[in-house]
Amino acid sequence: MNKTEKLQQLYEKMITEIQDYAIILLDVEGTILTWNKGAQSIKGYKESEILGQNFRIFYLPRDREEKLPEKLIELAIREGRARHIGRRVRKDGSTFWGSILITALHDDDGDVIGFTKLTKELGENEID
Repeated sequence: MNKTEKLQQLYEKMITEIQDYAIILLDVEGTILTWNKGAQSIKGYKESEILGQNFRIFYLPRDREEKLPEKLIELAIREGRARHIGRRVRKDGSTFWGSILITALHDDDGDVIGFTKLTKELGENEID
């Protein structure tokens, strides 16, 4: 294994093994492409259950009706990233306070080709 391959392997392990943050790769429509241990721990879905779903699934019905997920994607496209703190939905239907960061990913021509979405579950003392 050469140095580049080893670095790639370490990078992939770093993302996969992090458990305090959900780290998700989304395509331009918001379809979930990757899932790490933190995402499973925080959101309750196994990778096989969630890949191919749209990230809207994590938002409250009211937020989906108000198009919050789409607004966050639009903001990330316009400004490079979007931050939000709010209630999120787990697989079992329970909710939690989450801090999210959506970052636009660009190709060499500057076109948006997808997004990373980081989520951290917040404790009650972290909300203000």
